[in-house]
Amino acid sequence: MNKILSQSYLVLFTLFVIVSCGPQLQTEQIETPLLTLKAEGPLFEGANSATATWELDLGKILGSLEGSVKEAKVISVEVELLNTEDLPALEKMVLEVTSKNTSMTRVGLFEGKMESGQVFALSIANKQENLANAFQDGKMTFVGDFDLLEEEYWSNVQFSLKVKFEIGIK
Repeated sequence: MNKILSQSYLVLFTLFVIVSCGPQLQTEQIETPLLTLKAEGPLFEGANSATATWELDLGKILGSLEGSVKEAKVISVEVELLNTEDLPALEKMVLEVTSKNTSMTRVGLFEGKMESGQVFALSIANKQENLANAFQDGKMTFVGDFDLLEEEYWSNVQFSLKVKFEIGIK
C-alpha cells in the first residue's frame, strides 16, 4: 500500500515539475494607433454610442517574437473629446470592445463631465474577458457609450482613442 502511495506521489510530483518547467508566457505591451471614435448625428438626450475599428496585422505586432497570443487584456485607455462647433455637454463613458470571435466586453469607465481638448483616462475593469481571440481575428471594434445632456445635437461627436494592451505570447 505504501509503495503504491509513494509511486502515486512520485508521478504527481513529476507531472508538476514538467508543467511548471514548461514554457512561460512572454508578456509584451502594445498600443493601438490613435483611433477616432465617432458618433454620427443626430444624437439625442441620454445614451449615445461612438465606434472605432482597429484593423491590425498580428505579424507586424509580434515582429520577431515566436508563438501566438494566448492572453490579452486592456491595461489603459485614454480618450479626448475633439472640439466641434457648438459641442453639447457630455458626461460619462463606458468603453467596450468586440471582434468576430469575442463577445462585447466592458474594458473601461469614465465618470464625470467631458471637456473638449481634455484627455481623460478611463478606469480599467478589474475583470475582463481574455481578448486573445480578438488579436487572432485581426480586427477589433471599440464602442464608447456616452451621455448627451442636452435634448438633441444634429452634428457628429468625435473622440480620439488610444488603448494599451498587455499580451501574453507562448
